[in-house]
Amino acid sequence: MAGKKSSGLTLIGVLLVGAVLWWVDNGEEIGRTQSDFEVLEGCVLVAHGGNDGDSFHVRETGGREQEFRLYFVDAPESALKHYRNGDSNEERLRYQAKYFGRLSQERTTELGQEAKKWTAGLLGRGEFTVYTKRELVYEGPRQYAFVEVEYEGERRWLHELLIEEGLARIYTKGAWLPDGTSVGRQEVRLEGMERKAKRGKKGGWR
Repeated sequence: MAGKKSSGLTLIGVLLVGAVLWWVDNGEEIGRTQSDFEVLEGCVLVAHGGNDGDSFHVRETGGREQEFRLYFVDAPESALKHYRNGDSNEERLRYQAKYFGRLSQERTTELGQEAKKWTAGLLGRGEFTVYTKRELVYEGPRQYAFVEVEYEGERRWLHELLIEEGLARIYTKGAWLPDGTSVGRQEVRLEGMERKAKRGKKGGWR
């Protein structure tokens, strides 16, 4: 009996030590993520030819216009583009097509158009909130951000909604969320949403 009690106390001790170590590793990060973000309330969508499913121009309350790009997700290209330097987005389209089950290039750009229209429709309804660290995407001028919107009576993250609708792939840079959700935990959540979108044959999973 004494042995069982001792064993139980040892297990509790191990769990307590583990909890303390987790907090040492992550507690400071949780508090820091909340304060690191600049919170831009009352933002509105700006109509712009460069807007896409995951990148768009926004006007802040002070009147400044900025282009933001969502963390965690990549919506398909909405058109095949050739640039002045001779490059194109053809390779990127191939990767996106493969992710959704080897779609045709035409279907991939159609999906990109769907994502672009869906995001514009949602953000165009009214004001939304942007959380940003002013972190540049590559060399700029776009900046990474999380976008919080009103959706079906709830406050939701836009990048999660895009995955739920099958309109984007889980790809590109991630970050701890403003609410303290870690990168790893968010990726697991997104993967669950994606599996559900596949079962429901939504967006690119049709």
